[in-house]
Amino acid sequence: MKKVLISLFFLFCLFMLILNNEDESQFVMGEITQNNSYYYELDFNNDILTFRNFKLKLGIFTSYNYYIKKVFIKYPGNIKDRLLDKKYFSFDNSNFNFGIERLKNEYIVMLKDNNLYDELDKDINDVVIEKVHLYCTRDALTKFMYKFPNVRVNELR
Repeated sequence: MKKVLISLFFLFCLFMLILNNEDESQFVMGEITQNNSYYYELDFNNDILTFRNFKLKLGIFTSYNYYIKKVFIKYPGNIKDRLLDKKYFSFDNSNFNFGIERLKNEYIVMLKDNNLYDELDKDINDVVIEKVHLYCTRDALTKFMYKFPNVRVNELR
């Protein structure tokens, strides 16, 4: 009798689990729609953006709906002519920290592919980023511009 009750209880729990198997996942970022998000270019020629302070400066956008599309790295003068084919890097927006790490790794792979091992000896966190293209809301951009007034913002659409 005890085994029958335990097996019935187990079947009941399994049955309830199957019936209540609703998708409880939540989106971290909302959909980027044309109604409330715009495409901007953040130009960091008057302000320094590196991998080291990327999270500090662009972390403002994580509280809002955002989508970083392109990241343009400012190549040093001695290697600029060898890297003309790689204008920008794409950013993985699934996780902000993962996106930064993936961007660093993609840059390292590109340097290795072009046999630029002298650049690999330098600290990767000091690589200067020239421009960032992103979709974001006007509220996020207003907050960003208030905090970093030296960054030029151009609306691309």
